[in-house]
Amino acid sequence: MKSIACALTVAFALLAPHSARAQPAMTAGDLEQLCAGSDHVSRNACRIYILGVTQGITLGFELADSQGARRRPCIPAGISAETLEETLKRKLATLSAPAERERDAAGFIGAVLAASFPCTKAQQ
Repeated sequence: MKSIACALTVAFALLAPHSARAQPAMTAGDLEQLCAGSDHVSRNACRIYILGVTQGITLGFELADSQGARRRPCIPAGISAETLEETLKRKLATLSAPAERERDAAGFIGAVLAASFPCTKAQQ
């Protein structure tokens, strides 16, 4: 489960505004090496990364189509993957209602990041 959260966080960070691109991105060659692995960890990491990016793209389009109904996050430049992970873990630790646990993970991550790193008027 930790891998899913990390993969989704990485995918969202890749799709976040250009200011968050200060972190090195996974290259197609990196993905090729990951997906070429025959062990179950490599296969799962490959699938989770692809799923995370796909969900991130879908969430990005939903945010763009919402025309302000949902706030979008403005991730600070140079923020670490660890900081993003801890931000999400703190919120995950507060989930109590079954409906909260059934929520779409990509939408959950987007909402947490938007609340944690809101855009200013100048960024929007």
